[in-house]
Amino acid sequence: MPSSAQSCAVTGATGYVGSRISAYFATRGWTVYECARRPSPQPAPGRVHLPFHLDSPIDPAVFRDNGIRVVIHCAYDFRPVTWKDIRRVNMEGSARLLRAAKEASVDKIIYFSSISAFDGCSSLYGKAKLEIEKVAADVGAVIIRSGLVYGNQPSGGMFGSLQRLAAKSAIIPLIGSGRYMQYLIHEEDLCELLLRISSGEINFPPAPVVAASPHGWQLRDLIRVLAAPYHSSVRFLPVPWRAIWLGLKSLELFGIAVPFRSDSVISLVRQNPNPDFSLVAKMGHKVRDFKGSFPDALPAGPSETSHGI
Repeated sequence: MPSSAQSCAVTGATGYVGSRISAYFATRGWTVYECARRPSPQPAPGRVHLPFHLDSPIDPAVFRDNGIRVVIHCAYDFRPVTWKDIRRVNMEGSARLLRAAKEASVDKIIYFSSISAFDGCSSLYGKAKLEIEKVAADVGAVIIRSGLVYGNQPSGGMFGSLQRLAAKSAIIPLIGSGRYMQYLIHEEDLCELLLRISSGEINFPPAPVVAASPHGWQLRDLIRVLAAPYHSSVRFLPVPWRAIWLGLKSLELFGIAVPFRSDSVISLVRQNPNPDFSLVAKMGHKVRDFKGSFPDALPAGPSETSHGI
């Protein structure tokens, strides 16, 4: 069994954020147990696959027997679209995982939440994350409410979906007015924050920590920057956001795959109007501002609908 001196488990390790966290920790000498349905397609030194999916039980002995001292819970299954199924898979599955980690007496539990989770949020994703945060708080976990995660290379997640939208055509459908504020965090800044917490370098507060640059971007300006490597100029075609949401929702209910989730439209349009960025600053951690510098090509990568489970 690998040494437990620096061993962590990352759920959702084959998703965009989870894979970045796994690689970051592994390259810094940690043994990373990647908890996912299937092994990574590109196994690397320092990483060990542990079968895991949210809709199945998990034995606390998995953490104890492997000497895992830190659990970072990133997994979220985007396939369920009804609140009943979201609750059954994501909320109940996350509660099992977090309580198993607590029962195993791991040193630190970190729950990867979202800036979309806040009191009064409208999206099902935000509401589910908010409910899971309650369990995370109950087990003494660190709660990180991340902004949109991006990197120097083409990204996955929500940000990756916006990249691909911007690359397709110089005529870009725009959600409503496009003036909805978005807050971002570079993947390296996020991973460094998690590593510093895991290592005990910095203390964490009992409240959820918003991890993002406080300098927000309106959605239309963000898409314009993302389109710059591909088009000399762009033209927006504003579409009422409710019409976009209804169209995507209808396709989802018929089981038709969509490149962008209907619930994500609500997350983009109805973000937290007053996120608190002070806690991450008090922890002594800096988050760079988004500059918008990207490569000229977008290879295939984890999409916004990547399950990360």
